[in-house]
Amino acid sequence: MMWKKLQKIIFIFGITMVVSSCNENSTSQTNKIESNFSQLLVYPKKNPIRGFTLSRHDKQPFDYSNFLDRWNLIFMGYTNCPDVCPMTLSDITKIYNQITPELQKNFQIIFLSVDPVRDNLEHMAKYLDHFHSDFVGVTGEKQQIDNLVSVLGGIYSINTEDEKFYSVDHTARIFIVSPKGERYGIISSEAMHNKDKSQLIKELNLLAKSTD
Repeated sequence: MMWKKLQKIIFIFGITMVVSSCNENSTSQTNKIESNFSQLLVYPKKNPIRGFTLSRHDKQPFDYSNFLDRWNLIFMGYTNCPDVCPMTLSDITKIYNQITPELQKNFQIIFLSVDPVRDNLEHMAKYLDHFHSDFVGVTGEKQQIDNLVSVLGGIYSINTEDEKFYSVDHTARIFIVSPKGERYGIISSEAMHNKDKSQLIKELNLLAKSTD
């Protein structure tokens, strides 16, 4: 009887050690990948992105579950933006086109409109056609937009001095959400402003190969 109990204890201990070892190896692998990043800034704490319900430009719902199983690059802005938004989306398009087609499947590029009054889904679909057919436009009710913007760590402000031609101040960084639906990090402003984006593309390819 004592021997059977001892065997059970040894078995449980062995399983625990294997699971612990797997977790440590996974964490070690992730840390090793992250240590190679200079263009991607990774948050030390990765909080889940939840508490919002929006709509895609193709009229499908968009919530936390849409982040899962792939890396998400999110840029917030508005279609009437005269400079920063089209410039950034053009840069993202060029970067995305230089990622290998197989690894492109591991990314979801998201344009989050913080101007739902003017940016209805049909208008946003036409706007994104100027950049890439893979890109996803997302918007919805202001409260839901605010929920997502807040948890991402972004800010925006609508200037209402002119009801028709108003502008919107907004965070210009690109947020990264992991395949686990967690706030992972950002692409640094320096990386986006750098004419030579070869290192950034290399890091994104490396990111796409990891499972976080």
